[in-house]
Amino acid sequence: MPRAREMELQLPPLHRGQRAIFEDAHRFRAVAAGRRFGKTKLGALMCFAVAAQAGRAWWVAPTFGIAQIGWRMMRQLAAQVPGVAIRESERMITLPTGGTVQIKSADNPDSLRGEGLDFVVLDECAFLKEETWTEVLRPALADRKGGALFISTPKGRNWFWQIHQRANYDADWRAFHFTSYDNPFIDPAELEATRQQLPERVYQQEIEAQFLESAGVFRNIAACM
Repeated sequence: MPRAREMELQLPPLHRGQRAIFEDAHRFRAVAAGRRFGKTKLGALMCFAVAAQAGRAWWVAPTFGIAQIGWRMMRQLAAQVPGVAIRESERMITLPTGGTVQIKSADNPDSLRGEGLDFVVLDECAFLKEETWTEVLRPALADRKGGALFISTPKGRNWFWQIHQRANYDADWRAFHFTSYDNPFIDPAELEATRQQLPERVYQQEIEAQFLESAGVFRNIAACM
């Protein structure tokens, strides 16, 4: 089995904000970021970095549809690796090192039980049930002392806000905050046009990634992007 350092994996470049998160050494990283910041790309690359070291990484999303977005990114990265195995039915990628990346949906949190993990990405975790983390995924990291990346736009001040605040007092945690403007590949004029179309509170949450005290019900967001 080849060692991880013998693999030549051409990873797509990261912008400045993504790289700050990728290179951070904290075990748990909570990232509140606006739409189109590049959260999916970042999480995918971090999963592959773990698998390249023969580790086991999971990508967990609130629904099957959101999980498919991560899966498409994973397949694109895997396609360039000689000897990689891609199992579509299991949404699982095995690198030549023996490391794996697997995409999971949290529709039924109990279905995630049983595996020991080196790393997990909780995608749009503000929309996950809190027990998916506390009762299922956090214990799965215990035996390997694995790490986690929490990526999401905010949804009021729910449990994602609470873990984002945890970095203030827990040395294992680091919190990051980025707006959509922090992605240099997005034309700022497009975001300003979005500001004109969205209600102010929706704009503050979805673009500026603000934790609002009362999220309300935001509808037709995607149609305005």
